[in-house]
Amino acid sequence: MILFIWIIILGFLQSATQLSINFLGLFAIFAGLKKGPLWGLFIGIFIGGFAEILSSQVSGLNLTLYSGIGLVAGIIKQNIYYREGVIMDFLFSFFGMLLFYLAYFAFTRTAQAGVLFTIIFSSIISPLFFKLIDADTPSEL
Repeated sequence: MILFIWIIILGFLQSATQLSINFLGLFAIFAGLKKGPLWGLFIGIFIGGFAEILSSQVSGLNLTLYSGIGLVAGIIKQNIYYREGVIMDFLFSFFGMLLFYLAYFAFTRTAQAGVLFTIIFSSIISPLFFKLIDADTPSEL
């Protein structure tokens, strides 16, 4: 339940401010890393559906992108040696955001201005963001 409250708060924060941080994408990556690929997929689906409501983009695009990066983060974490830490959080966030925006470009054929800055800034903030959310969510999920 707390995860869904976080998603709603972050969705409104992301849509209401001009911050160059993809909070919802980071949350999908967090779900895949910390809770597993199925949780990454399901949380990504919820995030994508919520983002569909808040945006005017092509229907289904957000659903596909957010659920995809949550699932991929969880699968990659299971298949490689993963040590908890700031460096791994940064790397997973960087490559997850890169995958997100490359897939966005592939589906829409439009490049967003400032994407590189968004990827880098989201990755830099991700370790702090993950610790904040991890401390607030129950570990039995």
